[in-house]
Order: sequence, then C-alpha cells, then structure tokens
Amino acid sequence: MDIQSLRKIIFPAINKAITQIEEDNLSYNITTLRSIMNEALNGSLNINHYNDTEIKGLFSGRGRAWARTDVDENNDVWIKIKEALTCEVQLAEEGSKMHEACTNLLDMFENAGFAWMRFGRVKKGIVVFNLRMFGSKLEDNIKTYISDHYVKNGNIQNLEGVPHNLGLENGVYESIKIQKKKIINIPVESSDLSLLGIQTLDDILNEEKIVNAEI
Repeated sequence: MDIQSLRKIIFPAINKAITQIEEDNLSYNITTLRSIMNEALNGSLNINHYNDTEIKGLFSGRGRAWARTDVDENNDVWIKIKEALTCEVQLAEEGSKMHEACTNLLDMFENAGFAWMRFGRVKKGIVVFNLRMFGSKLEDNIKTYISDHYVKNGNIQNLEGVPHNLGLENGVYESIKIQKKKIINIPVESSDLSLLGIQTLDDILNEEKIVNAEI
C-alpha cells in the first residue's frame, strides 16, 4: 500500500473542502465534520452506512428543532405516537397530571390534524423524538424511536417553529402559580425567649453595658 501517494491525493482534497466551507461562512464543529466525511467515504466506497448528519441538518438551527407528522391512521409515525400516549394514559392514575396531560396532547394533535415532537438525537438510522406532554416550554417528555426512513420519505417534516410560539398550545397549558406563604407576626415576650435560651438584642446590649461598667 502506497500510503504517501494516498495522502498526496486525500489531503489536498480535504484542504480544498475546508477552504470552501470557510469562504462560504458555514458554521461547523469538528464532530459533525468528521461524521460527514465518514459518511462521504462510506458512500463513495458503497459501504452500508447511515446518513445521520443529513437528519441532524434538517432539525438544526434556531426554531428548527421541532417536527410534525400528519394525524392519519395510514401514517405509521402517527400510529406510533398515538400508541405511546395511549399507553401512558392507561398506566397513569385517572385524574393525575400525567393522565390529563397525555389526554390533552392527544386531543390537541387530533384537533390540529397533525402531531408535533421535538428532535432529540439520531444514531444508526434511529431518530429519537420527544413528546413534551406538559408543553413545549418544559423538558418533561415521552421518547419515541422512529426509523429515519419516515423522515426521508416525507412522513415527518420540520414544524418550522416552536409549538407555543405558533399558538398550538394556547389555552391548554396554564402558567405554574406559586403560592406564597403568609408570614404571621406573633408578639413574643422577652421572658419567654429567655426560657428557651434565646437572647434578644436588648439582652446583648445590656450585657455589654454591664461589662463596660465593670471595666
């Protein structure tokens, strides 16, 4: 194997690619760059591989982390989401927050005609999407594992925004109200505090006066 000859071909090609990326002002990190190069190498050599970076690219960028899929009984993705939420409803105690949240989310999806979920990660062709049952602003979620095939064939698309900002959750999720404790001032006699071994400010000042007088 003539390693030096291979280096003479490959290194300039990579340098040219990096230069082009920088000239186009494209942002990147080393991990993503290595993943893309690895996928390109495997693809060129006809080696079985996963295009995980392509999926990541569809959901990267500000306001692009959310996906949508149509509510349709012929849509395998919707069936999977519906089953996940229905299972949680059946397992949760009736009247509990989880039971109510998952029921509400199912109703919202069916009323809107599509479901929404947040992209989590992708590895070896399996995409993890998060169903945020308590609202898009909170991180509590139910994870669903879906083949990247459904992203590539168009069953899953980018939502092009955040559910809360798009008005998809209006009137359903209420702000968490914090009940402040009421402080009750009860007058306490100095003699009562003395019995408990607690000194008041007056006690301390009186002790200082006695000490100064003795000096």
